[in-house]
Amino acid sequence: MESRRVLKCFAGFIVGIFLLLNFFIPKGYAADKIQLRLTTMFPQTHLHTVLHQKLADEIKKRTNGQVEITVYPVGTLTAPDKIYDSVVKGIADIGNVPPVWVAGRFHLSEIMEMPSDIPSAWVSMKVFTDLFQKFHFKEYDDVHVLYLHGPGRNLITTKNVPVRKLEDLKGQKLRSSGGYVELLKAWGAVPRAMPMSEAYESLAKGVIDGAFAVPETLSGFKLAEPVKYLTIPPVSTSSNQCVVMNKKKWDTLPEDVKKVFTDVSKEWPEKHSFVWMYYDKTGMDYFKSLGKGREIIVIPADQKPQWQKGATAVLEKYIADKQAMGLPMKEFVKYFQERVAYYVTKQPTEEQAVKWVETNLLKK
Repeated sequence: MESRRVLKCFAGFIVGIFLLLNFFIPKGYAADKIQLRLTTMFPQTHLHTVLHQKLADEIKKRTNGQVEITVYPVGTLTAPDKIYDSVVKGIADIGNVPPVWVAGRFHLSEIMEMPSDIPSAWVSMKVFTDLFQKFHFKEYDDVHVLYLHGPGRNLITTKNVPVRKLEDLKGQKLRSSGGYVELLKAWGAVPRAMPMSEAYESLAKGVIDGAFAVPETLSGFKLAEPVKYLTIPPVSTSSNQCVVMNKKKWDTLPEDVKKVFTDVSKEWPEKHSFVWMYYDKTGMDYFKSLGKGREIIVIPADQKPQWQKGATAVLEKYIADKQAMGLPMKEFVKYFQERVAYYVTKQPTEEQAVKWVETNLLKK
């Protein structure tokens, strides 16, 4: 009898503890924490990495601590050109993927690397997102795409030989990747494909003569230091980035957690575009600040037809190659060009982007 009474008291104690926990623990909390790994192509101090950490913090906050994401800067979990495969295989759960670093795999995404009138990262982000929502990008079927973003226009930087006209590019070895390779070939340069994280050392050692990349790399990857000349061509290209999750991991998430990821993923692309635009400005400012004979060269408009000839040939080849694969290129490219023209008139100013970054990412 006494033991039965003790058991009843113990059971009542357990029920009481359970009710107290149910009352005090925030709604939506699950006892089992979800631990995720996010790998990125950017260095630890880069503002895109900072933004990835803020994404992790925001998701943790909105899931009441249920989801914890550890952010791995470039090279600490997987090689930068292996990020997509690492997500597919589950080595990483989430990855910031640069499709431009994996030539010949992301066929529709390559449109962002083709010659266009994209002037800024904000336009690039908007156009890429619209394309993804309208067309089936089969190339991402083995992951869950959280969101898309991308940089603005590429510039030419060189270490020893200034590029003042198209002929000056002939024979120059420039860091490149993805669709840029064909454009540089058409212009007479010698493309050297490599991850951006290797470009600084390659420039310093003379393995390459320069780079074809966005101004962000001048400060973000310190490429302004080993080069002396910066050329703004009359024709250029953009690029793209995507943040993807392992498909099996996504499928195992509770529905309320999936909703948090989806909601946050709608907010983060514009933040990344502001970071790209901020770095474009600070990259140019950093290049100018180094002095020591550095020069910014703007190719005059009357030289544009010479540069455009090669660019047009590259775009036409891209369209023909993808049509041969059965992709809907006529409608796809037409929509791409329409969205570029539309968003050019809507884009925020560089000053607005810089102010947002200074207020939200740099303010102590």
